[in-house]
Amino acid sequence: MLRREKKLERELAELRIKKLIEMSEKIKFEDYDLSRRYIILARKIAMKYRVKIPKELRNFCKKCFYPYRHDRIRVRIKKSRVIITCLNCGNVKRVPIRNRR
Repeated sequence: MLRREKKLERELAELRIKKLIEMSEKIKFEDYDLSRRYIILARKIAMKYRVKIPKELRNFCKKCFYPYRHDRIRVRIKKSRVIITCLNCGNVKRVPIRNRR
């Protein structure tokens, strides 16, 4: 009986996730639906192999999985928070602003 190399599987999954999200970023202005499909695939890989999507690559709506584009989001700053509203589905993401001293 062969053993699975889970560490190797997770490393490959991380590489594939990064590649899919990079491809999504490149194509999001030409084919928005294909870009969404790449994000859905990356998310499925992340769930299957229990790998987190890095914070710097999480630039898509968690509800509808469309990548953030300047004409499809609204960004506001209010009470030390950045509020990102997806104009496709209306989902609101609130990110706190940290004070650096």
